[in-house]
Amino acid sequence: MAVQSCSSSSSWGYLEPLLPIYPKILLSKPSYIFGRNPAECDVSLNSVELKQHEYFVHLSSKHFILESIENGSNRRITFHDISRNGCFVDGQHVHKRKILLRNNEHVVSLALNENKVYRFIRLDGLFNVINLDERYMKCGLLGRGSFAAVSLALSHMTHTRRAIKIINKEQCEKQIGPGFSKYLYREVSIHGSVDHPCILRRYEVYHERFDLFVEMEYASGGSLYDRINNSYIMDDEEVKFIFYQIAFALSYLHRLKIVHRDIKPANILLMSNDKETVAKLSDFGVAKYVYASSKYLNTTIAGTQTYMAPEVQFQTGHSTNADVWSFGMTLLNAYVGESIFRLRTIRSISSISNNKKDLKDILNKTLERNTYARPDMSQLLKYSWFRDLICVQRIQQLIQMQTGKHLNDPFER
Repeated sequence: MAVQSCSSSSSWGYLEPLLPIYPKILLSKPSYIFGRNPAECDVSLNSVELKQHEYFVHLSSKHFILESIENGSNRRITFHDISRNGCFVDGQHVHKRKILLRNNEHVVSLALNENKVYRFIRLDGLFNVINLDERYMKCGLLGRGSFAAVSLALSHMTHTRRAIKIINKEQCEKQIGPGFSKYLYREVSIHGSVDHPCILRRYEVYHERFDLFVEMEYASGGSLYDRINNSYIMDDEEVKFIFYQIAFALSYLHRLKIVHRDIKPANILLMSNDKETVAKLSDFGVAKYVYASSKYLNTTIAGTQTYMAPEVQFQTGHSTNADVWSFGMTLLNAYVGESIFRLRTIRSISSISNNKKDLKDILNKTLERNTYARPDMSQLLKYSWFRDLICVQRIQQLIQMQTGKHLNDPFER
């Protein structure tokens, strides 16, 4: 079914049908009325296919209104139910009233909560890059850093979601200095050279005069940081399911002589909100190749201080084993929860029960201050905590099902 309305350049929203019998709607006018009566509605929900659907009888002549109100650079989008049977927005009952749509996405049900009809997606202008705007609609902001922002993008044709990282070159130069172009090239080059089911995929890169646009895989489950902060203390099985995958990804990187240097919860992305989900390592902003024969080569400070290995903080020289420390700190953070970790950091290991011998063994080994005595990732995978073969099989099955990729035996050297 064709998309109704005009081009995305002036559009403020998109209604993605969750049932194929509903029309796709690109929203550009200030307001739209939806309902069964074509004489009274901007979008008529009375096609032949819709009339045959079991819930059609519950739709009103005029069912709901979507409205966009612009106030300078701000835009307010409201949903107004005007039906006899009501609507649901993200499971919340809306009847004869108006609510504000605050998020990037909302699920709309008509009359009954189980009758999920549309996903409303907020749009945010254009990327102003021809190759991107021809393929994608620019949606809401996913996150922002000191010199980069990440926006959600939705394919015009396939509805595939992508994350577009937009790096401002001027701000990057202020932060890094005159060598910023080398920094940017290294990030996109290293990220683009790797291919592993537990590493976020990088697609195309677009160099513009003022900005660098990096097209990446989109992780709908947010980051591990979000999960730790917003929900609960993770149980043993959930921790294993996520951290096995990150360990496999790091083992792969280290075999390629790449040190990531910024392992932390915010850089572990989850592909869904399910408890068991594919986890992906992201953000190669400070990643580096280890070329020289000297094992502990790099002396520059890189990463996030809370998760930074001692040899990085004190600039005594570091290599791939710095990631092992950061992996251990991130594992500890996930296991004990944010509140305990924030107060005690590495000392919070003492709050873990002695019954968790295998877990404490891994934490003690990864958080060994002597970098020479700390095991590398391939050695770490030989410890008993990593030998839950049922968990490994579940991970392999999920990766195969969701990505079509095969996770090779992670214990192979």
